[in-house]
Amino acid sequence: MKFSLEAPNNANQIHSYDNNGVVIKHNQSKQYYASNSTLIITPNQIITDCLINDITEITSGDIAYFKTLNPEVILFSAQANKRFSPQLMVAFSHHAIGVEIMTLGAACRTYNLLVSEGRQTVLILLP
Repeated sequence: MKFSLEAPNNANQIHSYDNNGVVIKHNQSKQYYASNSTLIITPNQIITDCLINDITEITSGDIAYFKTLNPEVILFSAQANKRFSPQLMVAFSHHAIGVEIMTLGAACRTYNLLVSEGRQTVLILLP
């Protein structure tokens, strides 16, 4: 028996990635984004004008902006040694937003899985 994962047709999915960028698939078309700037991906949006370059730069104002994207969980693609401060974790918790910091590959795969389950997931790819 053959099983295949079927993603919602209208949701942004990560088609492929490497150290130079990601290819995002939406409605059968693919678009490439370079990894030299921050990229925010939701099931319905691709936001390229984010000024955050490191998770240590995130402020409460950024969290309020993230909240407008209505996320259940935010996945940050960052170096493995990066961590949020306890105060920032409390701020995310206060807004009922789950957060994870992962390597690029893990973040892309997790994003695709959560989106395929219909979960409102935000992926933030940091340069």
